[in-house]
Amino acid sequence: MIIEKLKAATIIPVLRKVPYEKSFEIVQALYDGGIRVIEVTMESDRADLIIREALEVFGDKMLIGAGTVLTIEDCDRAIEAGAQFIVSPALDEAVVTRAAELGIPVIPGVFTPSEMLRAHQAGAVMVKLFPSSVLGPAFIKDVKGPLSHIEIMTTGGITIDTAKSYLDAGAIAVGAGSALLRKDLIAESDWTGLAKEVEKWLEMTR
Repeated sequence: MIIEKLKAATIIPVLRKVPYEKSFEIVQALYDGGIRVIEVTMESDRADLIIREALEVFGDKMLIGAGTVLTIEDCDRAIEAGAQFIVSPALDEAVVTRAAELGIPVIPGVFTPSEMLRAHQAGAVMVKLFPSSVLGPAFIKDVKGPLSHIEIMTTGGITIDTAKSYLDAGAIAVGAGSALLRKDLIAESDWTGLAKEVEKWLEMTR
């Protein structure tokens, strides 16, 4: 069920270092805009609490995952907080194995076909091409030829204007950070504006 929801997500907002005191409103605005999967990075202020509280409110309506999971300790802390999937910016087989052993879908960061294959063999449900903007959509299209069995999520430098090109090239989902979670909207507590921004992204990627 979790894997199917991940595959259906298209856009996965990455909540990186968002203000804890505004985290509920941010998640609510994302939900109102149509988002059903989010990633909370573990270096965020009180990331554990953001995950726990989001699950309490949206747990049956949204998938709440943990991002920037760099160590086994990060992985354990995220899963203890209730994270429903794990995302890393790089490939650490120990983290992949740990999450897989605990039955939590894990999406490690990769940059080469070799890393993609290693991640898949270690138990990753999909891989995160990062930073995607460096490689571009053409890389995904080419690598999906020989590695068509490996699902790819893309993150890093993606904008509302480029997101669809990655999906069209074969990516299953796009991780969006500051380009979607605009600092000006958050600073102004413009939750209607943030929800509308989400709607624009979803419309652009249909």
